[in-house]
Amino acid sequence: MAYNLKDVFYLGATHTYAASTYGSGGIEGNIPIDISAYVDPIAKGRQRGQGLAVYRVHAQVAGSEAGTIPAPADEGSGVLGLTVKPYTTSGDNSGAIENFDMTPESDLLIWGAFYTAPATMVPGQGSGMNPEVFLEPSDEVPYVCVRDTIFQCLTTTAGLSADDDWTVSYRMECAMITLDTATLNQLLRTQTA
Repeated sequence: MAYNLKDVFYLGATHTYAASTYGSGGIEGNIPIDISAYVDPIAKGRQRGQGLAVYRVHAQVAGSEAGTIPAPADEGSGVLGLTVKPYTTSGDNSGAIENFDMTPESDLLIWGAFYTAPATMVPGQGSGMNPEVFLEPSDEVPYVCVRDTIFQCLTTTAGLSADDDWTVSYRMECAMITLDTATLNQLLRTQTA
């Protein structure tokens, strides 16, 4: 498979992070996205294992589920991303995210960005609905998922202002790819960490 119109499809996810839960710094959420229909790490006879290649990620932080621009008075900041880390607990205010999970150092982080709401911004930091991306896969070297769950994560640095929920939406450009045994084993070792 390759990054082309024939092989690539879109996979989307959205979650609303309520200000009532994320109203202070240090609140974490990890929301699961089930991708089990796209991955099969078990080779069967002559059939090889299959992974989900993520080539590009597009993201939006909106002020409502309708996709509106956050209001100028909206406050809050944090780091958000997509990871294949196999968390044992998940949900809003899960407390499951550990040190370095949301950094480029993590082999399990697919995509990561910072976001600062308009009222929390300082000159030169943050803008509108677009997160500031610090890690992303590429067309040439996609992130290949072999586990059956991607988690969309958020850790707040500054709390969201009252009644100003964040609706975070993702669109991943993906393809199902066949993996040889050596590559599959290496990915399974990495994604079990």
